[in-house]
Amino acid sequence: MKASEGETGLGAELGRLEQRFMTAVADRDLDFLERHLGEEFTLTTGRLGHETRNRSEWLEVTATTYEIRSFSFDELEALDYGEVAVVRSRYSQEASMGGADRTQTFLMTDVWHRREGAFRLVTRHISPLPRDPDGE
Repeated sequence: MKASEGETGLGAELGRLEQRFMTAVADRDLDFLERHLGEEFTLTTGRLGHETRNRSEWLEVTATTYEIRSFSFDELEALDYGEVAVVRSRYSQEASMGGADRTQTFLMTDVWHRREGAFRLVTRHISPLPRDPDGE
């Protein structure tokens, strides 16, 4: 199921949740992020020296060094597996981390697990796409 504007059901719910989650990252809304991250959360980036980050490491980076100026989901698809959902997206951002430019487009896969009536993000895998040398 593809999450699109005006859609109802799980696809729309997860599309809104992804948007709200990244807004919370940009706003450094740690209360929201704490409530929506599973205790076992892991981010996998493949970035040399920081291939993975656990929940506490990711929250620390988000609170202190990761700055998102703007972001968008260019594509988003939600797959329903009952208590688990997988969201695949093409995500773009204008951002920096510790002063280093992180403006780029990524392929992102999130796994959400429904617990106590709400989805919790339990793992995220993000792969950067090559930058267009012409800036397009």
